[in-house]
Amino acid sequence: MEAKPIEQLHAEKLGKWTLALIVLIGALFIAIVLCICLGTVYIPPDRVLAILIGNTAGIPAYEVNIIQQVRLPRILLAGVVGACLSIAGTALQGIFKNPMASPSVIGISQGAAFGASLTIVLGFTVVAGDFAIPVSAFLFAMLTLFLVYMLGKVEGALPTTTLLLAGIAVGAFFSALVSLMQILAAQGSTGTMERVVFWMMGSLSLANWSQFWIVLAFLIPGFILLFAFSRDLNAMIVGETHATSLGVDPKTTTKIMLSGAALVTGAAVAFTGVIAFVGLIVPHIMRMLIGPDNRILFPASLLGGAIFLILTDTVARTVMAPQELPVGIITALMGGPFFLYLLRRKREATEW
Repeated sequence: MEAKPIEQLHAEKLGKWTLALIVLIGALFIAIVLCICLGTVYIPPDRVLAILIGNTAGIPAYEVNIIQQVRLPRILLAGVVGACLSIAGTALQGIFKNPMASPSVIGISQGAAFGASLTIVLGFTVVAGDFAIPVSAFLFAMLTLFLVYMLGKVEGALPTTTLLLAGIAVGAFFSALVSLMQILAAQGSTGTMERVVFWMMGSLSLANWSQFWIVLAFLIPGFILLFAFSRDLNAMIVGETHATSLGVDPKTTTKIMLSGAALVTGAAVAFTGVIAFVGLIVPHIMRMLIGPDNRILFPASLLGGAIFLILTDTVARTVMAPQELPVGIITALMGGPFFLYLLRRKREATEW
């Protein structure tokens, strides 16, 4: 059989990637419309579409208000948060060469949550506004990454066991500090206590337009940074020696990837709290569907993470309506068994 020319293979790969992204974009749009429809008040899809394009003639004012001020900002915030956590997980799994690395598993989310809660309790938001929350979350996410990386490294390598142990230990440490923030917040105003407790559970119930725009402002540069070095990350997964021979600086790429992951994780955690396992589940699903090439895996994970969290948050706010579950509970219920599956798979097969 005659081998296909390299140009033809590249064209076929590009065609498959384009089709995959078109399907994911379509799925995202459908998920947004359908999830806007659902809630304590059902709104038909035709009315949702009309409101989204600005045609509100003949539609009850309360339905317009529900969509524009309640459901749409919450769903869009869920989308950008899910995208942040997913691309962070993709970057961490690639850098650590470890399928179980994710912002929540290795403690980054907990560190970012402590930074956010510390900012609230100390009252920095009064001076600097809500923008101070993601900045503080990012700084503590970076600190957590540094600690996990240093504690988990053994003779220059990063074994699965030590990585997980380091992540669990550092995550538990920052979770304890967040609990301390709860105690301190209880001595202050009631609103402060509620906001800190909110971080522990992971929820989108307080979503608004301002939060969406702030997280989006962190997501865009974070994604661009990670995607720009996706080819270098491909080379590093094969091995640092191979990467160096291709002109890739492993240390620089590692620092950039970790910084990008911390940036988007801090933004995600800042307003929604610790939503576990999104960065673990979505990259794996996308990798199984479209392959391991990070040049397509990053945009696919971005879209897949948005879809995943939009759907899970809709389940969280409708499954026990009118009572609402924190979305962090839903993702943990899904992610726990998935994590155990990965552990068993890792034990049975050493390749990744």
